[in-house]
Amino acid sequence: MFASALLRSSHPRLIVRAGRASAGPKFALRGYATVPGGKPNQARMGQGGGTNAKSNSSEKSIFGRFNEINPFALVAAATILISGYSLIIKPYFEWRTDLKKRADERVKEEEIGKAGYSDEEVAQFPFGTKTVVFVLGGPGSGKGTNSAKLVEDFGFVHLSAGDLLRAEQQRDVSQYGELIGHYIREGLIVPHEITIGLLRNAMMDRPESDRFLIDGFPRNLVQAKAFEDTVCKAKKVLYFECPEATMLERLLDRGKTSGRTDDNIGSIKKRFRTYINDSKPVIDEYAKEGKVMTVSCEASVENVYKHTHDQMKALLQDLEKQAVEEKQTKEKSDKK
Repeated sequence: MFASALLRSSHPRLIVRAGRASAGPKFALRGYATVPGGKPNQARMGQGGGTNAKSNSSEKSIFGRFNEINPFALVAAATILISGYSLIIKPYFEWRTDLKKRADERVKEEEIGKAGYSDEEVAQFPFGTKTVVFVLGGPGSGKGTNSAKLVEDFGFVHLSAGDLLRAEQQRDVSQYGELIGHYIREGLIVPHEITIGLLRNAMMDRPESDRFLIDGFPRNLVQAKAFEDTVCKAKKVLYFECPEATMLERLLDRGKTSGRTDDNIGSIKKRFRTYINDSKPVIDEYAKEGKVMTVSCEASVENVYKHTHDQMKALLQDLEKQAVEEKQTKEKSDKK
């Protein structure tokens, strides 16, 4: 009876009854699943005949446990899970993302470093011995077309500032790509530090060459002064003079196949304004020094290049003559 009372007190739905067998007195446990509003259903534990009653009892017991769960416990558990995500999981993924970003930046910096030259290499390069001619004119005036022919006839290296900027914009490891793209789309002048650095590196990539045509540069007086202070002085400026209407017609026609983002009416008009406000004063300044060779673009393509060819030939002959005279003067000075 004591055991029965103890089990009743701890398991109110289990009733223990004493039974007797032939071998002697034993206790048999019988489970009762209480049905609301009715009598208990008896099923002897361990017997197959009571399977349904046992299943119903277990099912009701499980749902009863869910009903007994404190809602505040659910809120607490959810809070712990959210806190765990905020304090552990989220910071971990942020840390991994930041780690990858820093690794990518280091790789990019290494690639950028490989693409350039050290200060020592720049200082040792003989820029002063090179013949540099600036090729200027409005957009679509024929700078690139005539420069390509001068390369064939006189052995120049043609460096297009615009082409170098566009190539840098497309380079995967470029640190200036997005900035360059913005300036080009808006028809603005790219900061001279970027452009001069690209031109200087391009010249150093061709150490065997002594003649360089720099097309589309300088775009303003600040660029001109910075280039001559940090690289070398230009021998002459080749200026292609062309009416704006002619340039517009050429650019719109070129835009059909060029694929350039700035060959559209909006960018073209911005480029014209930039040329008039910033680039034209460069030509006027060099003209005061007697360094401008002007070629009119209103003639036929053949005549335009003939005029260009003749002026360049005369310039190179003068430079060769000056070089000979300087050499003779130096030899006389050494003998003394």
